[in-house]
Amino acid sequence: MTDMYQVVLYAAIATIVCVMLYTVLGKSVGQGPETGLDVFKDKKKPHLKLVPTSDVGTPKTGLEAIAQVDSNFSPAKFIEGAKAAYSMILEAFASGDRDQLKALLTKEVYEVYASAIDARETDKLTQVTDLGRLRRASIQESHLTGKVATISVLYEAELTSALMNSDGEVVQGDPDILSSISEVWTFVRDLKASDINWLLSDVAPNEGDTLEADPTPDTKNPAPKKVTAKKPAAKKATSTAASKKTASKKVTPKKPALKKPVPKKPSPKKPSPKKPSKKP
Repeated sequence: MTDMYQVVLYAAIATIVCVMLYTVLGKSVGQGPETGLDVFKDKKKPHLKLVPTSDVGTPKTGLEAIAQVDSNFSPAKFIEGAKAAYSMILEAFASGDRDQLKALLTKEVYEVYASAIDARETDKLTQVTDLGRLRRASIQESHLTGKVATISVLYEAELTSALMNSDGEVVQGDPDILSSISEVWTFVRDLKASDINWLLSDVAPNEGDTLEADPTPDTKNPAPKKVTAKKPAAKKATSTAASKKTASKKVTPKKPALKKPVPKKPSPKKPSPKKPSKKP
């Protein structure tokens, strides 16, 4: 009986210890109201949500406001999509894929990109862009206007860009030299629309190298630059009138100048010998 009581006692103690550990480990500790944000998972929708734990009742801005309207919004997932969009837009613009651009850009930005592609095709030029490395993609600004969310992303990348003519000759840029660029792209989305895609609404340069062959047109300066292939200098053509005038002239060969005759000096007369006079 003593052994049985000990087994029951140990089982009871083990049960109490397990219950205490569950109550302690099952709670989130170290997150006081001073942190301002509490990240938790919704059981129905396992997406991260941003919920303020202080200043309840104050207007929400930025990512908080977006997360409140769209419970599926996640900053981390947004950045992953923004990285993919950067590569896709660069490639679509270089190849002139208007359908792909139309699905990723707003109407206004699409018109800027399509105009640049039209100008390039008119000059019979081809864009060659190679994304070497995307060093950074980070959220710079975010706000919610009505139901339209806006997020600006800073991109820092290394890439090559060049324009080539129909003969494969480089007209602008260099396809073999990596350049560092930094741009701020702004994406928008109507959170209540059926389309869940974020669209590129603005492109602005930040800092870095200035590329001759721009891989992404800036929407702040939408006028596309007209590129003319360099042609070898042509020889000056002689006008038809001048050639006719020259042909009509008769060329008379110059006669050699006549030499003036040099007067001959009279040769001195030799004195004739006197004949001896005859004596009478």
